[in-house]
Amino acid sequence: MSNAILIVIYAVSAILTLLPLWSWALGRWYQAGLVSKLNENEKLIGSILDDKMSISTSNKISLLGAEYSTLLHVSLCVGPSVGQIFFMWLKSLFGGRLHSYDVVLDFGRREALLRLKQQAAERGCTSIVNIRIETSVVSFAKTQNSKQASVEFLAFATGIR
Repeated sequence: MSNAILIVIYAVSAILTLLPLWSWALGRWYQAGLVSKLNENEKLIGSILDDKMSISTSNKISLLGAEYSTLLHVSLCVGPSVGQIFFMWLKSLFGGRLHSYDVVLDFGRREALLRLKQQAAERGCTSIVNIRIETSVVSFAKTQNSKQASVEFLAFATGIR
């Protein structure tokens, strides 16, 4: 009887240890694929902030003349895997930078800007001005005790032709 209890305890311990590791590894692999696709799309379309057609400050706007303008806006939600959330929680106990969260934020910002540029191209815009990005944390639970959350990105700008 005691051997069966030990086996159950070892099995539960192994599952509780391996599940976050497996989820972390799978989440990192999936994120690496998304970042790779984003890098390819940025090479094809071009980085929006390095492009001369994109202006995110107001001092150069007076130099532009426009026959047409439109509101460009995109939104997306991104988040870490359950394993990454677990290891971020664990690391937050000791302090320091949360690399997994930085990766999520960087990916979300870059993807939002890329989608803005794609939308501008679809609408025939030659310039993008007043680029703004709003971020907010979206919790999946009604209580604040939940550690599961994603980050919502809302990017908007004015497209000019």
